[in-house]
Amino acid sequence: MDLTYVTIVVLASMIFVLSGMIGYLYWQQTRLHQNIQSLGIVVSTLVNQPPPPPLEEEPPVQPEPPQEVVAQVEEDDRLSVEHVTETPAPAKEIDVDELESKTKPELHAILQEKGIPYNKSDKKSQLIEILKATS
Repeated sequence: MDLTYVTIVVLASMIFVLSGMIGYLYWQQTRLHQNIQSLGIVVSTLVNQPPPPPLEEEPPVQPEPPQEVVAQVEEDDRLSVEHVTETPAPAKEIDVDELESKTKPELHAILQEKGIPYNKSDKKSQLIEILKATS
């Protein structure tokens, strides 16, 4: 029976030592987290700190310029701009009756010239209808 009491005491002391070690590690972890949080607060205040206001200095007093320099400064040095308006070229009037005799590439060219959108896969009759509707 003495051997069982010894093993129980040894196991109990081992559990006591291990629980003490776990408590110590938890305490160290808590201190570490607190220190890291304090450092984070300090760094964020340093990064987000507004710039210091500039020192107010009086501008240096400049002597008065000679009269010739004043006259040159007061001249109007702006450029003049002419407003030119271009009238768009009148669009060529297309005879609706002639459209039937035109080929599909010619109809495409007419539509591109007028700036009218169309599908390249449209049939000739559809292209003619588009031109008739826009003329």
